[in-house]
Amino acid sequence: MDDPDAVDVILRAAPDERPRPGRAFLGDDAVLFAPGRHGRLARAVGGAADGLFGGLLESLGLYDPHAVTRTEATHDPDAVRVRYGDVEGLAPFARPTGFSLHLRVAGREDDVRLAFRSADERADAVSLARELRRRARAAGADPEVVDPGGRTRVLSLEE
Repeated sequence: MDDPDAVDVILRAAPDERPRPGRAFLGDDAVLFAPGRHGRLARAVGGAADGLFGGLLESLGLYDPHAVTRTEATHDPDAVRVRYGDVEGLAPFARPTGFSLHLRVAGREDDVRLAFRSADERADAVSLARELRRRARAAGADPEVVDPGGRTRVLSLEE
């Protein structure tokens, strides 16, 4: 990925939504969460082909389930824009199947839910949460680290 301020995520903007691969783009005053450009069928076929070839297609850059550019994300009606000053709470946590980050946002009924798919999911979750907290504090908000409950363990954001 060419954009240093972009993170591959599995995005679920509402609890009734199906999780979709996409990217989080960190901007100057807001973070933009956008689903990838591929539909379910393309992801299924691409994932099956990539699995058949042992991940070769993805490692060569021929298939990327998270494929979306910042320009596409900016114009996507399904993208979720969150101003840093509106972040009220962060919940970076470990769950039995991986690592997640939930964001509590002022004016939103539901949390923005992110999961990670990488070799080091924990580092992705913690580094994104730290950066969001840093930018939220710079924007005048003071997001607290919250516990989402359930079978989870909250991750420390202290260095």
